[in-house]
Amino acid sequence: MGRRGERGVLVAVALAYVVGLAVLVGGPWGSALNRFTVACYVQLRYDWPVAPDWVLPEHYGVLLNVVLFVPFGALFVRLTGRPWWVATAVAAAGSLAIEAVQWLWLERQGTWSDVAANTLGAAIGAVGAGLAVSLLARRR
Repeated sequence: MGRRGERGVLVAVALAYVVGLAVLVGGPWGSALNRFTVACYVQLRYDWPVAPDWVLPEHYGVLLNVVLFVPFGALFVRLTGRPWWVATAVAAAGSLAIEAVQWLWLERQGTWSDVAANTLGAAIGAVGAGLAVSLLARRR
């Protein structure tokens, strides 16, 4: 696939991601997300006992917020060519806006820990994408 085709795929994935993110964070399913977090905890703590004793349901919520923003960082770096720290700063600002909207206008709870987790996830995605681009460039 050529660069144009690759870029088109990345743009389509980014649009789908942004729409999915907007639906997830703006929708009225805060309690369903909390139930999902607890279900993950029960599954990994009791059904498949792989989680340590000190891991609580809140830790799964943080982890899910990290994972939620990994694609943001990766897609931002790939589509804009900007460094990882720009993607991280944009994600932090976007996450702060999302949490403010949830706190002010939606029946959801906006928290600083969500902003931190989302920002960390974007940083992981951005650094990973940057490393992948560098490795591919070296191979060529």
